[in-house]
Amino acid sequence: MTLFCSQYPEFLTGTNPGTMSLKAKKKARTSFGATAPPFIDYLKDILRRYPDGGQILKELIQNADDAQATKVVFIHDERSYGTESLWTEELGKFQGPALYAYNNAAFTEDDWGGIQMAGRSVKRDDPNKVGRFGIGFNSVYHITDVPSIFSSGHLGMMDPQEKVFGERSGGFRWSLDDAEDQEVLLNMRDQFQPFRDIVSHVCDHGWSKVVMEDQHFNGTIFRFPLRNEESEISDNLYDSDKVVELFDSFIADADLSLLFLKNVTSVSLLHISKDGAVNTRLQVKSSVPTDDVLEPEEESVIEGLTRFKVITVSSKDQKETKWLLTTCTMKEGVVEDLDLLTKKLSFLPQVDLAFPCGEKRDCSQSRLSCFLPLPNNESNKTGLPVYVNACFGLTDNRRHIKWQEEDQRHDEHALWNEMLMKKVFPQAYIKIIQDAIKLAQNSILPVSSVYNLWPDLTQIQHKEKWHALTLDVFHHLFRQNVAILSLAKDERQFISPSEAVFPCNGPTSTNILSAIKRALVSCGENLVTLPASVARAINEAYPNPATLKHVTPAFLRAILHRTGVDNITKDDKLSLLEYILGDEQYKELEGLHLLPLSDGSFRYFTYKEEDTALIDSHECPRVLLPFCKPFFIPHDLTPACSAHLKELARRNFFKVTNIDASHLAEYARRYLPPDWKQTGKNVVAWDNNNSQHPPSDWFQEFWRFLNNHFNEICWRGHGNSGGKASLKTPGAA
Repeated sequence: MTLFCSQYPEFLTGTNPGTMSLKAKKKARTSFGATAPPFIDYLKDILRRYPDGGQILKELIQNADDAQATKVVFIHDERSYGTESLWTEELGKFQGPALYAYNNAAFTEDDWGGIQMAGRSVKRDDPNKVGRFGIGFNSVYHITDVPSIFSSGHLGMMDPQEKVFGERSGGFRWSLDDAEDQEVLLNMRDQFQPFRDIVSHVCDHGWSKVVMEDQHFNGTIFRFPLRNEESEISDNLYDSDKVVELFDSFIADADLSLLFLKNVTSVSLLHISKDGAVNTRLQVKSSVPTDDVLEPEEESVIEGLTRFKVITVSSKDQKETKWLLTTCTMKEGVVEDLDLLTKKLSFLPQVDLAFPCGEKRDCSQSRLSCFLPLPNNESNKTGLPVYVNACFGLTDNRRHIKWQEEDQRHDEHALWNEMLMKKVFPQAYIKIIQDAIKLAQNSILPVSSVYNLWPDLTQIQHKEKWHALTLDVFHHLFRQNVAILSLAKDERQFISPSEAVFPCNGPTSTNILSAIKRALVSCGENLVTLPASVARAINEAYPNPATLKHVTPAFLRAILHRTGVDNITKDDKLSLLEYILGDEQYKELEGLHLLPLSDGSFRYFTYKEEDTALIDSHECPRVLLPFCKPFFIPHDLTPACSAHLKELARRNFFKVTNIDASHLAEYARRYLPPDWKQTGKNVVAWDNNNSQHPPSDWFQEFWRFLNNHFNEICWRGHGNSGGKASLKTPGAA
C-alpha cells in the first residue's frame, strides 16, 4: 500500500537536528521566498475557470483518447453501498450514488504520476496528446471530493482535503501485486463493492480473477462519488438530476464527439437505478469504411489525407451520418515561424475539416473543435459548411480560442492560432474540395456535395475573421486555376474557371435557363452549372473576373449565328428569342431564323418581303385580316417578348410591322380573296363554305373598324363603272 498524493507540489519544511545549534546562534530572520498556493485554493481557482457541465465528460474522453483507448463508458449509478467494512469511517459518506468513467486503456506509471500533478501535465510536451493541460482532469471536483481510480496494477483514492487518510495524506493506493492489499481488496466488501459491480459491467473477468490471478486490470475505471454536502473544495452539491443534465449536455454534441478523435471509437452513457436496473441512454460509435478511400498524398507543402467517417448515434432512435474528413499537416521547413512555434509549444501544425455528406446542415451551427467540440457559443461558430478542428491554443478554461486581440497581441498561443488558420487552413480547404471532386468523378459522392462544400460568403459576412479567411481560401483556390466547376453536359466532368462559360447573371426564368443550357450543350460549349453561392464567390474573389466568359444576349447571338437553330425545338427557340432580345441590340438579330409566326413556323430576321411578320393590337386586331393570319406573330408570346418585337417594329428593323389603320387598308386590299379581285362587278359574292372567303363575323368587325376610324371610304373598282363610293359620317354604314 502506498500513500497517494493529490497535492500541488509545494515546499515542505522540517527540522534537521544537526543544524539546530547553528541556527539557534543566528539572528532570527523573517521568512522570505516564492511559495506555491495551497492546493485547495489552487483547485478552487480551477473550478472557477473550468465550466461545470458536459465539458467534464469531454475532458475524460480526451484523457482516454490520449491513452489510446477505443471505448469509453460513463455510468450514472444511483445505488448506495454498505458502510460496515470500510478502510476508514470517513469513507462512509462516499458510498452513495456516483458517476463512473470507464475506458479500455490501462494507466502507465507516467499516468499514475501525472494524475497527482494538478496543472503540470505529463502530456504537455507530446503534441499527439489531446488533454495536454493537465488541469482539465481536476474539473471532476465539480462533482466529487474523493475521486478514485482503478487501473493496471492499482486502485487509488485521492483526498485533496486530507480528511480521509490523515493529515498530509492526499490519498491512498492499493496494489494488486501486494498480498496484503489483495486481501483487503477481496475481503473489505463494502469498501470495494462499487468497483466489483462496475467491473462486471465493463469486463469479462470477475473481480477475484482480476485481483488474484491477473493482478492487472486492462482498463481504467474512475469513480466520482456525488458530493452530497458542502466542502472546502466546493459548495456545489451534485444529485442525480445534475448528472442527467451532465449527460444531456453531452448528448447535444454526441454526433460530433468522435469526429476528430484519433483512437476512441465508442462512447456510451449508462444509467443504473437504485434497484440495479441498467438502461443505456446513448451509444455513439465511429467507423472508417475501408472502401472508397483516397490514397494519401504527399504534396509540396503539406501532407494530406481524406477519408470517410461514419458516426452512428443510438438512443431511442438511430441516426447515421457519413462525414468526409480531411486532415492536413504543414511540412517542416515550409513556414519558418510556424516551425519555431511548433517546437516551442509542442503543438501539431494540423487542421482537420469534416463535412456531413448527404444532408444540408445549417452552416450557422458549424463550430470549432479542439479534438472535441468546443462549447456551443457564438465565438466558436464559423458559419462554414465544414466543421474545423485543430490543435488550437485555448483560453485556460478551454472554452474559447485565443486570437490576436489588443490584449493578446504577443500571446504565443494566439499567434499560433493565427498562423495555423492563415497557412494550413486554406491548404486543408482546397484539399477537401479537390478530393470531393475526385470522389464525385468516380460516382462516390454526388456533385451537389462538392458545391455544398464551398463557403457561402453571405453566411459569414458578419463574422469578420472567418470572412477574411474564406476569401483567402478562394484566392488560393483560384490562383491554382484547377478544375473545380462542373460541366452542364456531364456534371461529373470538371473544368477550370478560365475554360468555363458561366450561366447568365440576373433574374431569368427557368424555361429560358433550360433552353440556353440545351442550346449551348448541343453545340459543345463549356457551360458550367453552379449554385448562387459559388457564383458569388467567383464574382467576389476571382482575380480577373472580367476575363471570364458569361452567357449574355450578345454571346448567345454569336453562338446561334455560328451554329444555326435548325435542331432547336419551337419552345426553346421562343425562350432563346426572349433572352437575346433583352439587351435591345436588335440589329444583331439579322439573319437569325427566330422570327415566330402564329402557325408555329419561323422566319428570318431580314428586310425581305418573304420574311414579313405582322403584329396586331387592341385597336387593330388580327381578326380584321383573316387572309393574313399566317403572317402574324403568335398571340401567346410572353409579355416581354411581345414588347421587344413591337419596339423592334417601331424602330423599323426588318420586315416586322405594327399594324395600324393605314396598314390595315393596305393589307386588306393586297390580300382580298382572289375571286373578289378578279370580278368586274361592284358586287362580290360571299361563300360561307369557301375557305378563301372571310368568316361571317369578319363583316361586322371590319365595318365596325371602318366606322370607328374613317369618315370616308374610297373604293377603286375594276368594273366598267370604275365608280367611287364614300361614307360621309361614321355610323352611316
